[in-house]
Amino acid sequence: MRHLAYTAAIAAALFIGGQAQAADHVFAGARVSTLGVGGEFGVDLTSHWTVRALVNGYDWDYNTTSDDIRYDGKLKLASWGGQIDYRFVADGPLYVTAGLYSNDNKIHATARPTSTTDIGGIPFTPDQIGTLTARGKFSDTAPYLGLGARWPIGPMQINLEAGAYFQGKSRVTLTSDGTYANNPTYQDALNQERKDLQSDMDSFKTYPVVALGLRYAF
Repeated sequence: MRHLAYTAAIAAALFIGGQAQAADHVFAGARVSTLGVGGEFGVDLTSHWTVRALVNGYDWDYNTTSDDIRYDGKLKLASWGGQIDYRFVADGPLYVTAGLYSNDNKIHATARPTSTTDIGGIPFTPDQIGTLTARGKFSDTAPYLGLGARWPIGPMQINLEAGAYFQGKSRVTLTSDGTYANNPTYQDALNQERKDLQSDMDSFKTYPVVALGLRYAF
């Protein structure tokens, strides 16, 4: 599926490039969103239709608690793809948009308990557990649907958009380096803990997007 996203995004970029000389409205811009900091390049094909190529990325530090275990982690956002917009009124501000992205969003988190802690419902000591390391990622491709508005200010445009990024269920690994790292009972408990973490991360499978952008029209 990632190859499909690559193909779609490259096709969109090539199409935009091919239309750039003939189009009345070609623009490039920067944006900040819940998908990260990024940029876009687009063409208004007609008074109703716009095609855009976009890229997003950022690393967020965060902490979370799962089964009373505190994890310190990093959310690594990385995506690129294409969107097509349809304006309800010719050259009007409101539009609906759909797209497809190559998705490389990841989560990396660690925890080091300092007291006896339940892992998969079974108590273990800090030495037996050591450092827990969790890694999670999502589908390689992510469809996107959204609703937005744009307002021209001279050669500039302000763009506001909200939507949903469908990145699918998470895939999580969980390891530890304590004295029980190879103990079969502990491994079973650790696998249950991994499933609990994965269930928590599945709340991100439909990721909300809010974006604010500033564009320059050539």
